[in-house]
Amino acid sequence: MPLDKETIASRDRARRLVLLSVWGVVLLGLPLWWQTTVVYRAELPYADIERWDDWMACQPTFLINVNLHLSNSIALQSDQDGPSTLVDIKDSVSERVKALNADYASKANFAVHVDIDQSWSGSKEGDISDRPSAVPGTYDFYISPSNVTSASIKTQRQGFIQVQTWDKDRIVGTVTETLNTIFGAEERTIKQLVSGVDGIGANKVRDQLKTVKYAPGYQLTFSLFSGDASNGVREWKVQEAINVYLAPFLKSMSSISKFTVESQVQHYASLTFTPHRDTGANEYYLTPESLPNFINAAEWSLASTISSLPSLNFLVYVPKPNESPLVIKNGPGATSPTNSFLISRWGGISILNRDSTVSASPVITVQELEPVIKVFLTQLRDLMGLTDFSAAKTSSHPIVFHKLMNEAPTAWELDNLLRRRSAENLVDSLTTLRSLAKLVRDTPNMVVLDHIQKDVVDALNDIERSCKKLAEQGASMEALSASREALIKSETAFFDPTMVSMLYFPDEHKYAIYMPLFVPVSVPLVMAVARELKKRREAKKAAAKAGKEKAE
Repeated sequence: MPLDKETIASRDRARRLVLLSVWGVVLLGLPLWWQTTVVYRAELPYADIERWDDWMACQPTFLINVNLHLSNSIALQSDQDGPSTLVDIKDSVSERVKALNADYASKANFAVHVDIDQSWSGSKEGDISDRPSAVPGTYDFYISPSNVTSASIKTQRQGFIQVQTWDKDRIVGTVTETLNTIFGAEERTIKQLVSGVDGIGANKVRDQLKTVKYAPGYQLTFSLFSGDASNGVREWKVQEAINVYLAPFLKSMSSISKFTVESQVQHYASLTFTPHRDTGANEYYLTPESLPNFINAAEWSLASTISSLPSLNFLVYVPKPNESPLVIKNGPGATSPTNSFLISRWGGISILNRDSTVSASPVITVQELEPVIKVFLTQLRDLMGLTDFSAAKTSSHPIVFHKLMNEAPTAWELDNLLRRRSAENLVDSLTTLRSLAKLVRDTPNMVVLDHIQKDVVDALNDIERSCKKLAEQGASMEALSASREALIKSETAFFDPTMVSMLYFPDEHKYAIYMPLFVPVSVPLVMAVARELKKRREAKKAAAKAGKEKAE
């Protein structure tokens, strides 16, 4: 039975409504689906990070205050008016010190501020040696006439300079050479660090100094490796030795980095090679070529299981009785006086050949460990980056640098390390933030949560605070603390585990997953729309034709 027009029209309307409702669900659902699958990315302060390019946001200024105290026991030669001469000496010293490293172009400013007076009586050092400056970065130099030009640098920010000819030019020259010996290498190092803000210069300087990368704390692992149980070693008094010889150093360094200490003993720690034998000297020896293979990484357990801090290893090796004594030879007939060697940024190794009179004892005593621990202390100083001022050869007159009896770092060494570590932290923090910004920009699917944005903003604030504190008198510790916080926050943001959660699910993966669903569904819908449009055009043509025939 043929359907009437009203029934056909009713069915067409129902079909169009169904089609329209399906397309409505699709059009409303697609944006909702896209929004729920989009990666959340908090906006990073790219502009603020770029402000630190070439240190435009803040130029780091490392302030050094030098107070010159001239003896008033003898008037200066050619001294027509004392105050004027003092001002001339002050200005001349300032200009010469500034010109010494002017060839090292850098965004860092190493500012040496000089003050001078002639109120010192010129009496012996004992009258003033008990009143050193307690402010980091502020140093007092006491200058007096003498038969010989020399300098004596005490441990607590004091220096005594003796000048043979008591006139302005000789005083200026002697003081300038002394200051250059103390601060010249540091200034060049810091300028190289800051100039290498892209990381290349910083790594180069750090390689030269053999220092480990700065960290707020380090794990010191002292390991005793016994080549064979037959040597009788069962125990070593390493804790007592550390308390005697190493504890003062660690306590003084705690203002820069904290240290935790652990020890271990491992028996049957065999070498991966057989040492050479010197039959003439009746000893076994290692050559420099064999030292890189000394550590048996496959069998020796060196990793710390109780700390996540960067680890520095100090290893004592007691050789087998049939390979003893074991020495290190640097060349023909040249035996290492310490029988030890340093591995840059890793730690140190010392070979302990026990004396025949004590080798039967199962305990390695504190007395036996004394030379070993002292060698480890020297190696630890190198790894921490402490400057050996006595090695400087930039002065024409003798300069004696005094050391503390317990080998703890002097105030000069700590101040030097404070400034260099602050510069290193600032450079590393900015390098990390730049790398993070580039990574986020180049990886659209990387998640950036709000706490990452906060860490980046806080790191930038700490960088600026540290930069400003460097230029303030006596604020070196605050500058280091701020730079340390900046380094921690920048690395926390860069290595945040949430940032890699979507790296393996990019948009291409979305298409690959959802295309098998959307394509089969969309084809019938598109075809249905096409049929409806076709019917609508045909209906319009039929209506137009009917109207034309009716009009005729």
